Amino acid sequence: VETAESASHQNDRRAAAADAQRSLDAAKEVVELLEMECGALPKTQRSSLSTRVRSYRSELSDLGRRLKTVQRTDSHVASAAAADSIREDLFSGRDSGDQADERSRMLANHDRIAASNDRLRHAHAATIDMEERGAAIMGDLSRQRETLMRTRNTLGVARQGLEASRRVLQQMGRRAATNKLVLRGIAAAVILLFLFVMWP
Repeated sequence: VETAESASHQNDRRAAAADAQRSLDAAKEVVELLEMECGALPKTQRSSLSTRVRSYRSELSDLGRRLKTVQRTDSHVASAAAADSIREDLFSGRDSGDQADERSRMLANHDRIAASNDRLRHAHAATIDMEERGAAIMGDLSRQRETLMRTRNTLGVARQGLEASRRVLQQMGRRAATNKLVLRGIAAAVILLFLFVMWP
């Protein structure tokens, strides 16, 4: 970012725009990963995270449009500067003898160059702003992904606890069934013993 801020040549500005494009591409990949992992969450936790992910995707789309505008502006300004340079070279080769007209053309060229420089500065400032916002989004997305991973780990621990509880309940059920059979056997033995004693 510091290199881009101090850039004064078109190649440096294009490099800054390329860096911004790479940052946007990386942020989009993180958003897509979050969208995939968000689908595995329970509905109670999925709603709020889905809203934030959609907000990130919308902001990334806006940054992408702004970056394309900056790139088009840079291209147009470069073309205009080249055309002005050609016209200036053509006019400088003529010997019209009219110094006033020559001065007017020079002033007009100077004004066009100044306007082009202003547009380039605005485009460069927009590129820097997009880089900073992209970096902020990447940081936020990284924190969201860490939160999501912690949530998944917590759900995994809870799932293991539920499995252990289910096994304990199954064992208790089997023991209860066994105890019931034993009690029935004892009751039957008591009845038979009673009948045997009471039989004349």
